[in-house]
Amino acid sequence: MFGLFKRKRPHVYSQWITPLMEFSSDSIKFYDAIEEGLKAWQVPELVTERIIYKDGGLLSAGREYLRVRREALVFDIVSAKFGASWWWFSSRSAVLQRSMRGWEILVFLLGTAAFAACYIYTFGMVVGCIVLASTLLMLVVMMVAARSWNGLDDLLLHMPVIGALYEWLFRAESYYRDDTRRMYVSVVDFLVREKVKEFAAAAGVTDVQFHQVSDIQQITTFSDRMSTFVDIAAEKLIKAGEEGIKQLLK
Repeated sequence: MFGLFKRKRPHVYSQWITPLMEFSSDSIKFYDAIEEGLKAWQVPELVTERIIYKDGGLLSAGREYLRVRREALVFDIVSAKFGASWWWFSSRSAVLQRSMRGWEILVFLLGTAAFAACYIYTFGMVVGCIVLASTLLMLVVMMVAARSWNGLDDLLLHMPVIGALYEWLFRAESYYRDDTRRMYVSVVDFLVREKVKEFAAAAGVTDVQFHQVSDIQQITTFSDRMSTFVDIAAEKLIKAGEEGIKQLLK
C-alpha cells in the first residue's frame, strides 16, 4: 500500500532460458523441489514466494513464478507450458532497486513532526522532548539489533526512508557482505539448473541446453515504453541540434 513495502520494478541483469519440445512437467513440483533444495542447503537470510505475473491488466491471463530473494537480489524462476508441445524453463537474476520518493520523505517528516507535537501536547515541552528522544533512540536500537535478526532486517530494508537510513548507517559494504551475495547468486543459479536437468532427465531428456539471453531489457509497462520513446526522441533531437550547430558554424 502506498509504496511502503515496494521497490522499483526489478532491474534484470541476467537471464537464461531452456525450451524443450514435446515435453511436459509440473510447475508446482518443480518450484517445491527448488525450495526443498534451498532449505537442505541452509542458505542464510533467504525468502521464497510465489508471484503471479499478468500478461496485461487485472483480467488478463497470468503465470505463476517462484521468486527467491535475499536482501535486494532476486531470482524470478518460471516453469510453464508454451503452445501445444513446448515447455519453458527460465531464470532471471535481478536487483530490486531502492526507491526514494519525495512524497515519502515529506510524509516521514510530517509524521515525525506530528509525533513530536503529540508528545509535547501530552507531556509538556521538557518531558515530551525526552519521550521523543527515547522513541528515536529505540529506533536506532532496533536498527542495531536488526543486523543479527533476519526478519527485522528484512522489514526495515523495505520501509521507505527508514530503510534507506538503515542501509546507509548500519549496512556498510564489506568483502564479507559482497562475497556472501556472490555465493548466494552462485548457489541459487546452480541449484535451479540442476533441478531443470533433473526434471528433464525424469522425462527422458538428457540434452538440456541453457540459452543465455543477450538482450535482458524488460519493457513491460506503458510508462516504461513511453519513457523509452521519449529518451530516443530526445537523443535524436540532441544529435540533430548538434549537426545544425555544426552546419551554422561552417
